[in-house]
Amino acid sequence: MADTDDEQTVELGPDHRGKREDELAPGAEAAGEDRRAKEWEAGGDLDGPALAAGTSDDEEAAEDHEAEQQRVREEIEQDAREERELQDARYRQDVNRADAEIAEAMRLAHIAEGNRNDYRAEAGGERRLAHNDAAHSAHLRAGAAGRDDPQADADRAEADRFQASSYRQDRLANYDDAVASSYGAEARDRRNEAAEVRRPEQPPAAEAVRNPPQAPPLARKNLKQQRRRKTKELRDFGLGD
Repeated sequence: MADTDDEQTVELGPDHRGKREDELAPGAEAAGEDRRAKEWEAGGDLDGPALAAGTSDDEEAAEDHEAEQQRVREEIEQDAREERELQDARYRQDVNRADAEIAEAMRLAHIAEGNRNDYRAEAGGERRLAHNDAAHSAHLRAGAAGRDDPQADADRAEADRFQASSYRQDRLANYDDAVASSYGAEARDRRNEAAEVRRPEQPPAAEAVRNPPQAPPLARKNLKQQRRRKTKELRDFGLGD
């Protein structure tokens, strides 16, 4: 039986005895925990730079994207300002052209109306002369009627001259009336021409963007939120500040 017990007994080697004695020594458990913590931190440090580098690359890429979007926005705003300035310049030119056309049409209308009034006045005077000459001729003829003397013959001759003058003044009046009517028609046409001139409408104040960005720009506050979220995730793993 003694031999059996001796055969089942396993003798510890020097390494095992040293390890066993170290584990049983006072403070060995705490030292082991410290050693395991340092080993874990050393392993964490090996992974730390890769995570930090990846995070830095993401942030740098986001900042580059934001800078590119800012540059695109500035170019778009500059193009919009130039387009608006061009539209304003064209608008002012069109307004000046329309005003000049209206002013010229109204000027010609006033001239035509002045000529119309002048010819109307001339025609009115000529018609009055024609009426007076006709009345004088009729009076002379009435006085010479039934008479056969030299004075009666002279009165009838004078009546003929007044009658001829009346016809001439009447023809002049008709001509001047026709000219006045033509000037009146011209004045109406000029006024209609002025009324038909269209003033350009004020260009809209909306954004004059011809090539808007395909994607909305990334706001800076979103980047900050993203960075805070990544930092919190690193803290959960014991990394980061």
